Amino acid sequence: MGYLEQLLTEASFETYFVQIILKMKNETNFTEIYNQIRGIKNVIVVKVIDNDQLQAASSDLYNYSLLEMKYISQGNSIETIKGIKSEALKIPGLVKFEVRTKTILKIRNY
Repeated sequence: MGYLEQLLTEASFETYFVQIILKMKNETNFTEIYNQIRGIKNVIVVKVIDNDQLQAASSDLYNYSLLEMKYISQGNSIETIKGIKSEALKIPGLVKFEVRTKTILKIRNY
């Protein structure tokens, strides 16, 4: 086996699905927050889902959103999502990034 083939087989990763609840300040641009989450390392897809309960919980100060997100992990999926959360909380206007850990689902191996 050549060096490149060996490297590719050793660098396997898995794709996961998870739901995230976001709490954002109302004065921020929500689309900008979503786009910055899309730019975080290991994040593949971010989809905003309409949720009446979260809309009802929103107030004059904060807005809540439900995201469905796909991400890749080369090892522990929980550690990867913790890293994503840590980076996301650096985004201005994002107050809370709640991972619904029971929704983590492995969807594909590479």
